[in-house]
Amino acid sequence: MEKNNYKPLILCVLFLVIAVIGCTLWTKWQNRPLLGNTDEEICETIARTEKVKKATIDLKQVKDGEIDGHTYRCALYVTEDDTNHPTLAMFRQDADGNFIWYEGDIFSGHSIYRMPSPPDTQVYEYVFPIEGTDYHFFYVTGEDVAYLADRAGNSYAVGGIRPALLAFLPYWDNLDTEYLDAQGNPLW
Repeated sequence: MEKNNYKPLILCVLFLVIAVIGCTLWTKWQNRPLLGNTDEEICETIARTEKVKKATIDLKQVKDGEIDGHTYRCALYVTEDDTNHPTLAMFRQDADGNFIWYEGDIFSGHSIYRMPSPPDTQVYEYVFPIEGTDYHFFYVTGEDVAYLADRAGNSYAVGGIRPALLAFLPYWDNLDTEYLDAQGNPLW
């Protein structure tokens, strides 16, 4: 009577089962939602979308705002590779209360006002489309800018804490934007 050796066949089947389970778990992990509920999740999402190391991300400011009945979270960050240019990331709150990565392209994201000597003020402008409407985001460092004013005469207080983030402002032509001090006098 011939003895059948099933040991290699059993090991092969066991290996295939482990490989299928491992691949399934890896795929689910890679396809998990891009969340922004906490600073940790924001950094993890940025690392995955921008292909940078999570440890190199420095969140500068996180601010929520409501537009057309939806709550959005904007996060400004820099990386170790580029500490001079903050980047804007956006999240939108879903029905369960989670903030999910919001796909959208920044039209512009650049420094529009720079005063390198003390008080070392910079104003970064970002134009981001939300549901077909362009919104302005301004990130202000330093102390000399107290208000931004548009050509229609609307002024927006920057706030007392620096750096400051003015978010979800209606779009206007930044060539007509005025930078005002605390007394309302133009800085330029």
